[in-house]
Amino acid sequence: MKTYNVFPEPIGSYTVGRAQMDLEYTASDHSKRELTAFVYYPSDSNEGKTTSTYMFPEVYKMFNERPLVTALKDVYSIDIKTWCYDDLALSGKEKRYPVLFYVCGGGGSPEWGTVLCSDLASTGYVVVSIGHLNSTMYKRKDGRLYNISKDFSDVIISFSEDPKMQELAGKMVMHPDEETAIEMCHNVLTLPILSRLTEFSELQAEDVRYVADYLYKLDAGELNSIFKDRLELGIGMGIVGHSYGGPTTAMVCRDDDRFVCGIGLDSGAFGLVDSDLKKPFLLLFSEPNYNMNAVIGSNNSRETYYFSVNRVAHLDYCDIVFTCVNEDVRGQRDAMEMRNIVTGYTKNFFDHYILHKALSLESLKYDGVNLINKTSIQP
Repeated sequence: MKTYNVFPEPIGSYTVGRAQMDLEYTASDHSKRELTAFVYYPSDSNEGKTTSTYMFPEVYKMFNERPLVTALKDVYSIDIKTWCYDDLALSGKEKRYPVLFYVCGGGGSPEWGTVLCSDLASTGYVVVSIGHLNSTMYKRKDGRLYNISKDFSDVIISFSEDPKMQELAGKMVMHPDEETAIEMCHNVLTLPILSRLTEFSELQAEDVRYVADYLYKLDAGELNSIFKDRLELGIGMGIVGHSYGGPTTAMVCRDDDRFVCGIGLDSGAFGLVDSDLKKPFLLLFSEPNYNMNAVIGSNNSRETYYFSVNRVAHLDYCDIVFTCVNEDVRGQRDAMEMRNIVTGYTKNFFDHYILHKALSLESLKYDGVNLINKTSIQP
C-alpha cells in the first residue's frame, strides 16, 4: 500500500495556525471535565516556524497500549509532516472569521481531523477540535495525559458484541429503501445497550457547548487571546463529526441554536430517535450505514442530505486515510481522492449554510458518490 510522509497541502490560500487550549468545567452530571482543544485558524505567514507535530508520541503510545478493539492496534503511524504551525498570528486579511467545530471518532484523538481542519482553516474558517474526557485520548497543554476510560471502551465493545445488535446487523441490507432503513434504524436505536453509550455522546455535546461559550468570551475580550473581536459568531457556527462524533454533532445542532448546520461522517444516530434537529444536516457515509442514521432525516424539519460513498472503509473519513500502515482497515480509494471527497462536501455545505454562498451539494461530482436521499419535513 502507498504510504505518506506528509499530509496534502491545504486547499486554501491562508497559512494554517494551530493553538492549543486547556479547559475545565463541571458538567451537568457533576463530573469535572478536564479538556483540551486544538484551534486551527487562518494566518498570513508561518513566521519562519517549523510545522506542528502531528500527534504527541505519548498519546500514540496510549492508543497502542489500550486500543478500543484489538484490530486497531498498530494500524497507523504519526511520522508524518503537517501543514500547520503553532501559535501564529491570526490573519489580518479579514476583520472576523467564521467558526466550525470538529468531533473525532470515539477512542480517537482531536488531532485525527488535522487534514480536514487544516483545509477549512486555509480557506478562512476557525476550526476547533476538542479532546473529550473518557471517550478520546489526548495530552493537555499542562502535560497531563488522558486515555479513553475503561468504562467507555467496555460500552463500545459491549454494543458491538450485543447479541440483539449482531442479529440486527445481520439483517441490514445494502442500499435499503427509506422505509426499510428507518425501521432498522429505529430498532437499533431502541436497544437497551445504547443508553450508556448515549450518555457519553451527551457529555461530548455538553463539552462542545462549553467550549463555544469560551469562544464567545475570547471574542468579547473577557480572556486574553488573538481572537478578541475576530470571530464571526453572529452568523452561527457549524459542526462536523466522524463516527461516534456524528451523534454528538447532531445533538449540538438539536440543542444549541448558535449552531446552524451539521455534518456526520460515516456516523450513527445514538440518542436521536425522536429528535428534530431543525437544522440542515449532511450525512456522508459508506453502506450499509444508512441503516444507522435514517431517523435523522425522517424527523428533521430542515433538509437532510444522504450521500453514499462506495469503495471506502470507516476510518477513511479521518487522517488514517494517510497515516495507515495496515491495509486491512483501508478502503480501495486513493487517499487523495478520499480527502477531496470529504473536504469538498464539507466545505461546500458550510460555505452554503454559514456563508450563504449560492452553492449546490448536488453539483459536486465524484465517481461512486451518490445522493441517495434528500429529506425535508414541511412544518
